[in-house]
Amino acid sequence: MVISMDRPGGRYSRRVVGTDVDQALAFFGRDYDFRAPAVRRTRPTAHWDFAGVGDDRMSLRSSRFMVDLRSESQVDDEFLVAWMRSGSSRITCGGETWALEAGVPVVLPFAEPYSLHHRDIALNLVHLDRDFVRALVGEDDFAFEPMQRPTAAGTGAWQDVVRTHSSTWLDVDHDLDPIAQRDIAEAFATAAIRAFPQRDRWRSTVAGGGPEHGRVRRALDFVHEHAREPIGTPEIAAAAGLSPRGLQQSLRRHLDQTPGDLLREVRLDGARADLLGGARDETSVAEIARSWGFGHLGRFSATYRARFGELPSESLRTR
Repeated sequence: MVISMDRPGGRYSRRVVGTDVDQALAFFGRDYDFRAPAVRRTRPTAHWDFAGVGDDRMSLRSSRFMVDLRSESQVDDEFLVAWMRSGSSRITCGGETWALEAGVPVVLPFAEPYSLHHRDIALNLVHLDRDFVRALVGEDDFAFEPMQRPTAAGTGAWQDVVRTHSSTWLDVDHDLDPIAQRDIAEAFATAAIRAFPQRDRWRSTVAGGGPEHGRVRRALDFVHEHAREPIGTPEIAAAAGLSPRGLQQSLRRHLDQTPGDLLREVRLDGARADLLGGARDETSVAEIARSWGFGHLGRFSATYRARFGELPSESLRTR
């Protein structure tokens, strides 16, 4: 059974109920780009249903699919916030695997392939248009860090907006005027921006979901977390699960950098942030250089100038 309705202002609603697995795969596959899905029945009669209300900025959805489903998926034009009502689900992306927790919202992977394994799953989802969210943030490349739990304050903000606006949005018998419709979409997008960690730009430089991509991301994580410490190629390689030579080859292949290049770049970025944020009367270039592992002030100044087009002292004076 399929019920579809278009409302004034571009809002639409859809409700679908069925027992045919192939029909379900065709329906869900359109929005979630299922690739070579594999289905195993968990009961004599499979059941699936879907309900959603949306417009070109946002949609609120709930779905159930009472089977064991494995598939590859990828979504490029929307950010998907999902929280499980019942069943089980595991998501694998970039060499890492996460299990969804009932009632805990997460942002699913964006613009990269991931594997899913759902079993008798019931999900709530909020779809947020990528360009709408990026316009609110003011950054053309904004993205969320996938599969991370929201902050405590963010959880409260997200729950508040769901509680406050969901019933109004889902009431298809009530026509929303354009301003109210946009306000609700902005409320959901703003709550998501507040609740969920933003993807660091440096992580976005490694595109892909294979095991090697995951190891390179672990190397990047380690360098960014420990750049102030006396680390080098052996420590970075160990954190990434690679040999030193394997690390060198992977970084060259994906970033066109050596481990030394990467570490120096991260340390220079950190030093620049400290220089730009420091008070001239309380901060010295030498202190900041040493804190980021640069023992020779002259070489630090020359490298800094080559990277940023100005001396460290000039960055400090801009405060």
